[in-house]
Amino acid sequence: MKFKRFNYEIVTSTNDFAKELLLTNDCVVVTANYQTHGRGRNKNSWIGDFGENVYFSLGIRHNEMKRAEDVAYFQGLGSLAVLYTLRQLCPDLALRLKYPNDVYVKTDDSKFKKVSGILIEHQFVGELCYASILGIGVNVNQTTFPKDLEQFATSLKILGYDLMVDVVVDKLIDNIQNFFGLLPWEIFQQWFDELNIIGKQIFVVNKNYFCEAIAFDNIGRLVVRNPESRETVLITDGDSIRYEIE
Repeated sequence: MKFKRFNYEIVTSTNDFAKELLLTNDCVVVTANYQTHGRGRNKNSWIGDFGENVYFSLGIRHNEMKRAEDVAYFQGLGSLAVLYTLRQLCPDLALRLKYPNDVYVKTDDSKFKKVSGILIEHQFVGELCYASILGIGVNVNQTTFPKDLEQFATSLKILGYDLMVDVVVDKLIDNIQNFFGLLPWEIFQQWFDELNIIGKQIFVVNKNYFCEAIAFDNIGRLVVRNPESRETVLITDGDSIRYEIE
């Protein structure tokens, strides 16, 4: 895959800049030292210090319009690329994927904390997708977090790894390119295996109920079952869930 690389000091978000750049380019990688309006899933903010973390987006303008199910594997691809990158650079860390878009790591106190988040944004005309953007944030050298995040977030630096941000970015690009060499079903299978969520008890925070993860559908959405009613429902992008990662 050939792409143009763009690096900025400050952006609103790398996803925003990737969208603009795709107006005149087919495939771009955007990195920045700082984001003023970085975001995660459900319109959450992505907080990070200047020059200390990976702020990254890969944008692709598709050669032909795609159905939603044809680009659904991007979530798995992004998650796997980050997971493999961190395993290669930090081999002593216990890293896990959390459905649908986070990478967690076990800390010295045996708690799992978030070290990376992935945000996929597809652009549609009607029901067809003409461009996809894979946004990735990785906490690399940040050593302090806001009070409301310090119990839930960590960084590679805090965990004992002193890495240059560019080294993480270069390895991440290599892994993304490797995963684009796989078929979508292969990516889905590896993603599902790494998530290791089937059979676990899930708490759906925004709906305040417990359920059991029983399957994934054909576009990677989690299917859960209410243990009392036996009804099956889909976990959607608007749902926030908790479960034992390990």
